[in-house]
Amino acid sequence: MSGQRNKTWTVAGAARSAREARIATVKYLHDAPIARVWEMVKLQGAYQLHTAHLGHAPTARALLFGGIGYRPPFPDDWASAAETVLADEARYLAEADLYVLTPQMCDVVVAAAQTLTREDLELATEEDLPTLAGLVVLPHPLIVRSITGDLGDDRAYTWRFPSQIQRPAPDGRSLQDAPAVRMSAYHRTHGPVRPDTFLDFAAQARAQGTPLPPLLLGNIRCQLLHHTATADQVRALHEYAATVRKIGDSARDQSAARGLDESRVIGEYTPGDQIDDPEDTFMPRFLYAFWRLCEQEIAAIDRADTNHSARVLAERVSVSPEVRVVRLRRTQQAQDSSQSPKAWQHRWVVRMHKVHQWYPSLQQHKVIYRGPYIKGPEDKPLLNNDVVRALIR
Repeated sequence: MSGQRNKTWTVAGAARSAREARIATVKYLHDAPIARVWEMVKLQGAYQLHTAHLGHAPTARALLFGGIGYRPPFPDDWASAAETVLADEARYLAEADLYVLTPQMCDVVVAAAQTLTREDLELATEEDLPTLAGLVVLPHPLIVRSITGDLGDDRAYTWRFPSQIQRPAPDGRSLQDAPAVRMSAYHRTHGPVRPDTFLDFAAQARAQGTPLPPLLLGNIRCQLLHHTATADQVRALHEYAATVRKIGDSARDQSAARGLDESRVIGEYTPGDQIDDPEDTFMPRFLYAFWRLCEQEIAAIDRADTNHSARVLAERVSVSPEVRVVRLRRTQQAQDSSQSPKAWQHRWVVRMHKVHQWYPSLQQHKVIYRGPYIKGPEDKPLLNNDVVRALIR
């Protein structure tokens, strides 16, 4: 991951790269046969995890498709399921407002996300969304260890509202829609994480004449709004996470026995660079932190320049060429001239205070952040273990 930061980041280059990545990924989701194969494998794998946890296939199927925003009747087979999911993802990706984060802003959002808890996410409402649909492209991949224990290199996240999750109605005999935001993670296709199964998949794509796009669809989930989890729901989540981790560990052991390396990371990487996500909440935490920082105007949003060729390329797949660049308003504290410069080996986020602020007009609390900025050399790794100086509930 560190190696990804050695390349100079510029607003123009990042905007162009994000715009072209979206265009190529939309085309791939629309047209590539191998994208259907890959999505079927992912859906079947998720279904098997739910089945192993619940022991009841119909409930597992309902939880899988209901959990990503679909209502019954659900698709009859995996091929039609993959087609439905990819058609929707291509449309959502094309319609989303495109945001690009500067490296400093990304560091602050990551730090802010890591302060958030499950209870903080329960405060999220549709009023927090800066737009109804968005795509956030990061300046470098984030290496995230998922709930299964596998590594992924997250490069972009999307959200879309409205969506829904079906849950039991008060009568206990029927289901009702609960408001939710649909979220998707996109990996950097040729990023630092290179498991053998992915390398085989990329080779198949090239052989079929449909090389993989810059962004590869990963996890999809819906995040409930206006929702407070019950004790039973929290317990079920912990039990599911334990089951999934056990299955993931077993799968990696079996792959290793066959001579496959499913944990390969290339470049200058150490285990401390990764973000652990044992409860599958990092994506909603990242997006919620991003929304709240935008709302508080800690983030400044500017529009990148768009030339004629960019507009022509975007029009071919019916996407907007517009790119919003999100930067941190304050990135560095003024240095005390009386002190000699220090040879810092890291960067860190300082003066970030998470507060549950009461909004009388809304009759609810919201998460706000106060005063974050980045200190330390831009070419040094970010410390994630000491980013909050105070936490006020």
